[in-house]
Amino acid sequence: MPVDVDATPPQFGDSQWTEVSSRILGLVVSGDLPPGSWIRENDLAGRLGVSRTPIREAFRELVGVGVVEVVPRRGTRVRSYDAEEIEQIYRSRAVIEPYVMSESVGRLTEDDFATLSELTEQMKSLGSDPRTRHHIASVNNEFHAIFIRNSAAQSLISTTSNLMIPIVVAKLFASYSDNDVSSSMNHHDELISAARAEDKEWVAAVSKAHIISGLNRFKAMQMEQTPGQDDSE
Repeated sequence: MPVDVDATPPQFGDSQWTEVSSRILGLVVSGDLPPGSWIRENDLAGRLGVSRTPIREAFRELVGVGVVEVVPRRGTRVRSYDAEEIEQIYRSRAVIEPYVMSESVGRLTEDDFATLSELTEQMKSLGSDPRTRHHIASVNNEFHAIFIRNSAAQSLISTTSNLMIPIVVAKLFASYSDNDVSSSMNHHDELISAARAEDKEWVAAVSKAHIISGLNRFKAMQMEQTPGQDDSE
């Protein structure tokens, strides 16, 4: 059965993100399903102990957030991102996302602030163990999604959300040191403080610093790799 790529997928980090999708993402981040590898429904269903139906639904979601891609008449494979693409993604986010997030100022509710604080605590807990750091990505994206979907910059919400590619974010968090995690969590705390103060410039400044910090960590990760080794390997 083909994947319905035309259906609107849930945004990564929202309540519709399924357990099966998250488990497949974990296999991709860990390297068990490397970039460019073909994924067979039957094999994956057996591996995860589920039927083919949730696998198909997961594929639909994962296509929508850039983790896998459907190749006509061939099947589904893990999408590859080279270093140049990842840098472009982060640079694009650094331009667009700070403005979009700042436009949520004055529009967040007390329930939103409570959720943001809860998500930050979840990220801190996941970040305390290097083995669970890649799981920060889904919580991180949910944190950002609260700002983005409440933004007054409605015309940019879809573009901003589409740049939050989970496999890119997850691999970055998986590479974080203790200091990197601490810095990222401080940014999240400060974003909450800035939004509570209803200071758009502060929100935008922290958001940009947060994204540029991720870009710099990615560049450092590239330098740490063996010369000539592709990021997707």
